[in-house]
Amino acid sequence: MSAPVLIGVAALRGRYTTRSIQLGENPEILVPLLRRIWTDTFGRDTDAMAGALLARNWWSLAVDPKPRRWHRQPPVAGLGYPAVTENNTIRQGSLREDLDGFDEWLYLLRLDQRLLVVYEATVHGRWLRHSVHHLDPVEDLFVTAPALDEGGSVMTVCTVCGAVDEIDHVEVPSMAGYGHDTATICTRCGSSVATDPMFGAHITRKPWPPHAPTTDDAGGTR
Repeated sequence: MSAPVLIGVAALRGRYTTRSIQLGENPEILVPLLRRIWTDTFGRDTDAMAGALLARNWWSLAVDPKPRRWHRQPPVAGLGYPAVTENNTIRQGSLREDLDGFDEWLYLLRLDQRLLVVYEATVHGRWLRHSVHHLDPVEDLFVTAPALDEGGSVMTVCTVCGAVDEIDHVEVPSMAGYGHDTATICTRCGSSVATDPMFGAHITRKPWPPHAPTTDDAGGTR
């Protein structure tokens, strides 16, 4: 369901500079869209993409926006539909500040790392980190990324759902008679990497977002 969100660039010590998207989306929809815009529109130039996003407030983003009769401003090719509003100022803030307004998600680009960090608004009026996404998807299921805070340790990121440091790891003596069998599982989406001494690693990527249960004729779920 569409909701107001903020999108922009992360700065030092939890500061950020953003613009608003009136019809924003949750990460399952907006992250793949931003990856396409980054690749198709800006040729993987993260600085150029950030500059274009911060040039104005937005009604909605789209890779191939079409002119619409009810929009008083023409679409921006490869990016989306500008917002028609008298308040066209850039919003600057801090992750440590209390929230004001109705924004549900905050998307921040980390230009030097090619990362998109997603925060969600909590019932306590604070931003809570939701997930971290590489703009350039990688083949590995779990990857390490630099810490977001100065002096912090590296993060382990699930490349399926973006969960950070949400993994379980199990290691047991292998039934092959030597070495160990291991399983590393994302506790958010269930994707996993299993290894054994004979066959090496096997990656299982679970659907994300998870499929909604279907309802049969009797009213039950399956």
